[in-house]
Amino acid sequence: MRVASVLASLWLATCQASATEVDCQQIRMIVPYPAGGATDVAARVVGERLEAALKKSVVIETRPGATGNIGTVAVINSKPDGCTVLVNAAVIATFPYSFGKLNYDPIKDLVPIGGIGITPTLLVAAPSVAANDVQSLAQFSKDKNGLNFSTAGYGLLQHLAVEEIAQRTGAKLTHIVYKGGGQATTDLITARVDFGSFAAGTVKPFLDDGKLKALAVIQEKRSALVPNVATIAEQGLPGLDAGVHFMLFVPAGTPKEVVSVLDAELRNAVGDPAMKERFLKIGFDPTPITSEAAAAIVRKTGETWAPLIQRLNIRLD
Repeated sequence: MRVASVLASLWLATCQASATEVDCQQIRMIVPYPAGGATDVAARVVGERLEAALKKSVVIETRPGATGNIGTVAVINSKPDGCTVLVNAAVIATFPYSFGKLNYDPIKDLVPIGGIGITPTLLVAAPSVAANDVQSLAQFSKDKNGLNFSTAGYGLLQHLAVEEIAQRTGAKLTHIVYKGGGQATTDLITARVDFGSFAAGTVKPFLDDGKLKALAVIQEKRSALVPNVATIAEQGLPGLDAGVHFMLFVPAGTPKEVVSVLDAELRNAVGDPAMKERFLKIGFDPTPITSEAAAAIVRKTGETWAPLIQRLNIRLD
């Protein structure tokens, strides 16, 4: 009886501690991109689950602008108590190299809570293009004395990945810059450009109806979004990952116990098998990873892409 009483007291104390570790009635989840996009939708899916788990209201606030930096800085400048969180991608670790004037350090000023999901990058082309994989695409570029490719924006991982492929294969490629994916995919479907590099969620509907074909998914492992598409590693180019890893962040200085609570609840939410289909519908492979694993990915992303950004003199400001 005494043991039961002690255990009950410990359980109650643990519950009380957990309930007060995130000391606010409402959590602001800032999405630094326009409302209605895949990132905003993913944030709302995660927010629903965190709201139930933490028994606090989660308010989604979209604050777009400056390639996501406006919303990011707003979180960095907020009180480090776990009550204001950021949804952004690990690619922000490359920003110190691609922005001449960045008023924050993504490694020092933010702490990753954990993963939300990866949006894989796909190489795609119109069915009429005479290439079906990366190697034949590289050869086709040499035979034709150059190919054009489209992306949704200059300096994005989708752009950088193709530049790296050109470097490794000797392909002759020219980037056609578009502002957003709409017109870029239209010109791709009509073969006005030879191929494109896009987030899987953007082009998957066109793959499903046969308007585009996939040449490769640019990562080490196959994606549940497009399980029949071979990875670039399978095609002889290992070590190249252009998947966009979306994560939850808090400001540096947030107490470790708060990070631990949010880490655990985020992994429970993202790792729930019942949630997988919801993520796949918006173009995400869910990634239930720890805070430490997420931090390692952020660091590696910066280290991996910095040399290419510097070689090409990429500037986003």
